[in-house]
Amino acid sequence: MYGGTYHSPAIAVDSSNIYVVWRGGEIYFKKSDDNGSSWTVEKRLSWTTDYSLHPSYPAIAVDGSNIYVVWETGLYSPRIYFKKSDDRGATWTTSKRLSGNIGAYQYPAIAVDGSNIYVVWQDGTPGQYDIHCKKSDDGGSTWTTKWLTRNAGDSECPAIAVDGSNIYMTWEDDTSGKYEIFFKKGTLY
Repeated sequence: MYGGTYHSPAIAVDSSNIYVVWRGGEIYFKKSDDNGSSWTVEKRLSWTTDYSLHPSYPAIAVDGSNIYVVWETGLYSPRIYFKKSDDRGATWTTSKRLSGNIGAYQYPAIAVDGSNIYVVWQDGTPGQYDIHCKKSDDGGSTWTTKWLTRNAGDSECPAIAVDGSNIYMTWEDDTSGKYEIFFKKGTLY
């Protein structure tokens, strides 16, 4: 592993099943099906060949046997990637890029309810950072896109939660000249 350093952990829980992802040069995954008493061997989820592409800031969500992971890859022009497992982490799909080609896409967050998946991140495409959201209503096969902020200042570091059709999001924003925390709720799609 890269340098033996591990950071940026994220965790999701479903009943007695605990799922953890982190960065250790690449994105890694472990699970426990007995409330953390024992753990599987770590599983590598990302594969990069260049240090400048090493991934970071993973986020994870779970719904039943479906596990969803997103992360940022790249130091200079970060991109957002998505991967899922429909068998509690035994096997995984190929990584899928969710973000575009131009700009910096950072700090992804993910929330899931049934087959509805919501991924948000800070997006530097418009010249400053705004919050971008992608939604899939078919378990990650297809995605729709929506801008959630278009402010004069920077909107950064989003977090998202979902319960049924209710979606809740928060982020930091410096439009007023100082960083403040903003909140939005409702049905985004």
